[in-house]
Amino acid sequence: MKRKNLLRAAVPAAVALLAPAITAVPAFAAAPAAPTVTQISGSATVGQMVTFKFTEPDGSQPVSYSWDIDGDELTGTATASHGQATVKIPALRFSNTLEVYSDGADGTFSDSAHFSFFAAGAAPYADQDLTGDGKPDLAVVVGDKLLEADGKGTAGKVRVPATTLSSDGNAISEDFTGYQVITGKFSGGSFEDYVAYNPSNGVAIAYSGLGALDKTHPRLLLTAGVSFGDFLSDIDGNNPIQLATAYDSSAQGNPIVDLVGIAGSATDGYHFEYYPAGFVTGAYPGPVDTGVATPDGGRDWQNWQLSSKLLPSGTAISLWNPATGALYLWEGVKFDVNSGQLTYTQFRVSAHFLAAATGTTLRLTDFNADGVPDVWAVTRAGVVTAYQISGLSTTGTAKIKAKGSPINLQ
Repeated sequence: MKRKNLLRAAVPAAVALLAPAITAVPAFAAAPAAPTVTQISGSATVGQMVTFKFTEPDGSQPVSYSWDIDGDELTGTATASHGQATVKIPALRFSNTLEVYSDGADGTFSDSAHFSFFAAGAAPYADQDLTGDGKPDLAVVVGDKLLEADGKGTAGKVRVPATTLSSDGNAISEDFTGYQVITGKFSGGSFEDYVAYNPSNGVAIAYSGLGALDKTHPRLLLTAGVSFGDFLSDIDGNNPIQLATAYDSSAQGNPIVDLVGIAGSATDGYHFEYYPAGFVTGAYPGPVDTGVATPDGGRDWQNWQLSSKLLPSGTAISLWNPATGALYLWEGVKFDVNSGQLTYTQFRVSAHFLAAATGTTLRLTDFNADGVPDVWAVTRAGVVTAYQISGLSTTGTAKIKAKGSPINLQ
């Protein structure tokens, strides 16, 4: 992002003799001095915001400051007031370099300043916590947008309007039509990452959640192992029609999460597949057909929608048939990599939950942190309703109750 001073120029004397009326072209003024960058906040932590103050040492009055961090990985502009600006920028890694230049009202810009700072490592974020505040957050595709809404309180409310996350032209466009999004530790680090998956072509792309922390300039930053759709097709070459995070249900101790999904075709039938993770982002050696039946004993897996949540008791998966409204919950999900056997405890939550709610997406969560999963239901139009689950029983039907009024994410 380095800006160079404009060259000084003058008309040669020979030209002046030929055209006496033209004496000289005035020299351009030198660019303003590079801004002064001051780190206001104390010690920095990777994944958290760091506050900086930008000022002009020569007393000029820029209208704004433009900045980038770590070689244009994340960029932004801060409006200046009385020649100064205060801005919060996320620390992306242990060693960070911030580059800043000022923008004048006349379109000129200053030399750029380089400011290096260090950040301590972060403790692992909780499952579904995309912002580092300890609360589960909601990430969902609505239309052509990937939205992230911060969770707040224990009643399932989220902050709106939700943040629209841009892919910034990386790997896929900003049009997320047809994509699903799931979250988890796909890079094996401390932070919750995003995976955007398109069932129509099997493309799955991993994004770091770090860039999305900056609500003013949210960006989805690519992780290593960008696209791993080729690793997801089943033995018949069928891409999964949906995916969910399985955490470490295979008990391999892998810092990268496993997956579960539904794959198949009208010809081959549909199956519940388990995807043990490799030790590199996006490297899934191949799915295993678990052979399990649907919660009501059928084989019509194409009619069921999956979502998952990590609980103190282990992996939980919700299984919902939108056509009939049948909603079940599996808790304590475990997968044996040697036998290929999937085990779990099944609960029936409802026989008719949101029946015929075409286009609705369910997200399993635990917004009141009581160890019993809850549900966010997001309509095609982006309206979210929180539902609390209670009274789980292996012999009866649980209770599910709406908490508060529906909220429009946009």
